[in-house]
Amino acid sequence: MKNHFSLLDALRFFAAFWVMNFHFLFNQTGDLEWYRYGNLGVQLFFIISGFVIVQSLDGKSIQEFATNRFLRLFPLFWILCTSTYIITLVIPNTATVLFSEYLRSMTMFGDLFNGIVGYTRLIDPSYWTLTIELLFYIGIGIFTYVYTDKKIRYFFSVWLVISATAFLLSIDHNFYVKLLLVAYAPYFVFGGALALITMRQAATLFEKYIDWSLLFVSAAFATYIHPRALEPYYVTNPYDEQIITGLLIVFFITVPLLVYISRYVKNPRVIRTLSILGGMTYPLYLLHQRIGNAVMNFVMSHYNKISWSHLSIGFEVVIICIAYWVYVWDVQLRKWLRGKFLRG
Repeated sequence: MKNHFSLLDALRFFAAFWVMNFHFLFNQTGDLEWYRYGNLGVQLFFIISGFVIVQSLDGKSIQEFATNRFLRLFPLFWILCTSTYIITLVIPNTATVLFSEYLRSMTMFGDLFNGIVGYTRLIDPSYWTLTIELLFYIGIGIFTYVYTDKKIRYFFSVWLVISATAFLLSIDHNFYVKLLLVAYAPYFVFGGALALITMRQAATLFEKYIDWSLLFVSAAFATYIHPRALEPYYVTNPYDEQIITGLLIVFFITVPLLVYISRYVKNPRVIRTLSILGGMTYPLYLLHQRIGNAVMNFVMSHYNKISWSHLSIGFEVVIICIAYWVYVWDVQLRKWLRGKFLRG
């Protein structure tokens, strides 16, 4: 039986909560509030995703992997994407998207269309990360199908070299080069290398050397390139670069530490609670930004005596409760769909 790294569930929930506060509260004050850098929760997601996907591929056929990823992502996404579209149509004075843009969003490749057909809006602006995740799944899935999961370290090695070359040649903003996810590669590689080390998957001393090299090189590379790789803030602060550098270093220390400490978390209730928090992350991420801003703008237009920060806190409590309900319902939906897929 594979280990479950419970503390990563807690970290995943914190990352989603941090992103949510960034979207609701950024630029509400001129101070260096903790939520100013909540967008970095996305980088935490990518690290955890690299770790989880390598674990998920271990001993699985590519068909099992594809089925599990599809059931984990798409049914709930289609439901919540549609719900978001309907809600924004119902709430007055909301910047709704065109029906064609809604259909593009439903593919989960919505952000990719920005580079193909020009500017196109997403149902929820935060959905851009789903395009990144999906491209990663497709790339690693194809590689595994051709070369088996035992050679994933070579996929990560080549990917990191391509990313470094793109930045060295200053072609990292080219549309076709961006399809190779060169700006996000080191985060996925770090998580994947950590998974390989944790699983003790290396069969030779040379492979162990590659895994540890990937871990340290990807962390150093991501920290070095972040001023060019990450989107600049539209309201800048002179300390941004130094603070982000420090936070990335904290990430690359904290994630392995939590993976190591997770083996000592034995209490079933604690594990179950953390698992629920981790499971709530996906619906929370899908629901919060577009619906949250639409609802809060509507309330503020009618009750302007309420401060935005107080309203945000209240709405966050509500959206977390909704995310829990959606998580419970989604578990049952996936169980039912998995039964249908397996019988098929």
